[in-house]
Amino acid sequence: MPPVSGSSQNATSRNAKAFPLQLQAILLATDCNPRWLTKHLPSLASSREVPVIFVKDKKGGSFKLGEMVNLKTAMAIGVKARGNAINQLIAEILGDNPVTNGALESER
Repeated sequence: MPPVSGSSQNATSRNAKAFPLQLQAILLATDCNPRWLTKHLPSLASSREVPVIFVKDKKGGSFKLGEMVNLKTAMAIGVKARGNAINQLIAEILGDNPVTNGALESER
């Protein structure tokens, strides 16, 4: 994704095949190990004005994210803005201000 503003270089000039991908949010597991694998994602998302929802669970947020995409575990998932049921759920979690960071906790 190209930066929202402040970039002197156009993303298409770097890669002719690149196209802008609009993400509604990034779901990020809080229990990933080693932490450096996802440490950069909140600042990257902030520069693109994409909210980050931290998934925390007693059994492990990475297991919950993995279940969502039929994998054993997942550290992060980018949710495309498409207007489907998952987008409506994320809009409810984020409330009226989609640029703020949210927190999602599971009771399981």
